[in-house]
Amino acid sequence: MANHKHIQQLVGQLFIVGFDGFSVPIAFKRFIAESNLGGVIYFEGNVQSPTQLAELSNEIQFSCRAKGSPPLVVSIDHEGGKVTRLVKPFTKFPGNDYIGDLGSPKVAFQFGMVIGKELKAIGVNMNCAPVVDVNSNPESPIIGSRAFSKDPEVCGRMGSAVCRGLQKMGVMAVAKHFPGHGGTTEDSHLALPVVTKTMEQLDELELIPFKRVIKSRVEGVMTAHIMNRNLDPEYPATLSKATLTDLLRTKMRFSRLIISDDLEMKAIADKWDPIRSAVLAVQAGCDMLIYKGEAGVPQAQIDAIIVAVEKGEIPLAQLEQKVVRIQTAKKAYCEQKEPIDITEVGQYIGQPDHAKLADIITKKEKPADEGPEDFG
Repeated sequence: MANHKHIQQLVGQLFIVGFDGFSVPIAFKRFIAESNLGGVIYFEGNVQSPTQLAELSNEIQFSCRAKGSPPLVVSIDHEGGKVTRLVKPFTKFPGNDYIGDLGSPKVAFQFGMVIGKELKAIGVNMNCAPVVDVNSNPESPIIGSRAFSKDPEVCGRMGSAVCRGLQKMGVMAVAKHFPGHGGTTEDSHLALPVVTKTMEQLDELELIPFKRVIKSRVEGVMTAHIMNRNLDPEYPATLSKATLTDLLRTKMRFSRLIISDDLEMKAIADKWDPIRSAVLAVQAGCDMLIYKGEAGVPQAQIDAIIVAVEKGEIPLAQLEQKVVRIQTAKKAYCEQKEPIDITEVGQYIGQPDHAKLADIITKKEKPADEGPEDFG
């Protein structure tokens, strides 16, 4: 059996945690080093300017982690449209529905590249985007314009092009929210949505875009905090082994990172004990767990997973396999030999050609030279 310290080092890698401030608070800096934290996530409260964000990323990668520990995932939700964490001078893009209406995989690919270029410039190496949910319920309070289309084939084509654009620029794409949030009538930030789709119905609609992005080698898939009793009578997708391991990992052959949506959202936090939900998410198949950090650092959740491994409730081999997946992704996207040169950040952000692309998407102007299969 592995020793306690070794397990602790592995478990820390599973966590992506948010914090408040334009620089890293002292207590959080200590938490990064002591827990061997896997990653951080930026929200509006971390954003002041491009150079400040680049300095923040430098601080996280070069002065917070313990000597010899792996680089951190630095993530953000930056979809364009209404979920935009970065404001001017970053390029402002309309929602995914504009890209879907335009129907150009070439433009979707370029959009992914521009977002990726601007994120990479400030040290962000994972984007929790794109949304590949199908907008099958126009009344949905949570998806709507964040989806590319009500047509699953369009969602798959555009989503896959955006993923490849992001990843070409060195930023991991995370397609969300598996197994599909577009048909819900509730907002999972506030309550637990329930859907009643059969496996056959999911196969004909919601799962189509996920199959497409998996084929395009997307690095991450994010879970949905939604309940579908046809998939699992007891647990929502994020905590469901039937959904994450049996369906996504085994049946759909997804071999890369499965990432939870924020576990502080009410859909989970109001119905499951926060410590128990962390263990359940790992047992279900999540490789990385996101905590916004409003409730402070998830130290109790880390400790509970360590105990679960030591008791054999989470097999050590399974934990090690998760960490191998994380390290493989980090090698490809997070390695940084030296800090970002702050003086150069501006030349990658809000450039005229980026604004021109945003204008093309806003006006829905299809490129004249695009072939039917361009980037699709």
